[in-house]
Amino acid sequence: MREIILFIIMIPVYLFSQGSVDSRYELSVASGIGSYAMLNLKDLQNTAMKNNPLALIKTTSFPAYYNYSFRYGTKNGNKFEGITGGLMSTGARSSLADYSGYYTSDIDCMAFHAGYYNRTKLMNYQLFNQALEIGYLFNGSFIYSSVTMTDNLQLYGIDEAIVYDSYTFNSVGVYTEPMLYATYMFCKYIGIEFNAGGALSISSPLYYESIKNVVSIYDKNRFSSWTGYRLSIGIISRF
Repeated sequence: MREIILFIIMIPVYLFSQGSVDSRYELSVASGIGSYAMLNLKDLQNTAMKNNPLALIKTTSFPAYYNYSFRYGTKNGNKFEGITGGLMSTGARSSLADYSGYYTSDIDCMAFHAGYYNRTKLMNYQLFNQALEIGYLFNGSFIYSSVTMTDNLQLYGIDEAIVYDSYTFNSVGVYTEPMLYATYMFCKYIGIEFNAGGALSISSPLYYESIKNVVSIYDKNRFSSWTGYRLSIGIISRF
């Protein structure tokens, strides 16, 4: 444990001792917000409400929500390229509540993506004697989605739920995020990045346990679509 702590302490000491060496690597971690189309699952939510004997109210329907990403790459000319990954989530809820209890019908979505990214510099300026860089960012990734559908009926005064059903379905596909970026370096090694753009995803139909077991819900194959806008801010290190 002591050796690990010493190693972590020595990383910035080593980096700042390399003042005359050009940055060869970059590592960035970003968090932001994005919209998610989910048109097919919105139709599923509407269809489920119509077929439910209760007069459910649409509480949420796949709103824009937070996402997280990282990038690690090496310098190649005027660009950095390497590996990237990220996490996204959103969901929908239809519900009804009165004095006797409540009923909720949820569709919770989560996705992981991983692949290749390319950050290409277009312009470089000096702002307060530090580098301000503007360019475009592209990534091509595989995406894995998880969609959990849960129905829960609870009556007040009864400890256990009267009805509780939960099923998880999955899908796989491809995902890309073309964006413009701006980075501002506080010093040679640490800076901040801003990213703005969009995303496009193409996925298989939802399946249960195995990709061969495609499910049909209300007589339709169902798809998760993570297409939408993306805005994010993060910390970037170049060394």
